[in-house]
Amino acid sequence: MALKYPGIPYPITKNPRGFFFIQDGINQVKADMLILLLTNPGERVMLPTYGTPLRKLMFEPNDPKLIIEAKNMIARSLKLWEPRVAITQIDVKNGLDKYSRPLDEDGTDSDAVLLIRILFVDRAKIDQVNELKLEVPVAS
Repeated sequence: MALKYPGIPYPITKNPRGFFFIQDGINQVKADMLILLLTNPGERVMLPTYGTPLRKLMFEPNDPKLIIEAKNMIARSLKLWEPRVAITQIDVKNGLDKYSRPLDEDGTDSDAVLLIRILFVDRAKIDQVNELKLEVPVAS
């Protein structure tokens, strides 16, 4: 059975089908998860608890406590707002991996970033593990 979760992709970019084309499947689930993680609670007028308060971590010291707090925030938000997926793993680490950094950067500011990697399965198709990566700036 094909996955049907229609919606507009995020981030919004132009492609041959225009800006506001409809996509579905696991790509839309990833887009919806990204919107959930990047939305601060209180930003949605009719859904004041929707979102993940990751921005409140931006000026916190980048230490092991921050990593635990980020994992807990992400797990709570996804459990509450994204019933279509089952989270198998949430990895949060200080700095970027070698595949995240553009080639022209020297990596001196990589400690001011939390690299978030979420592994999940669609509840309707549990034989395929999917990945979502996000980089969040924090104090170094």
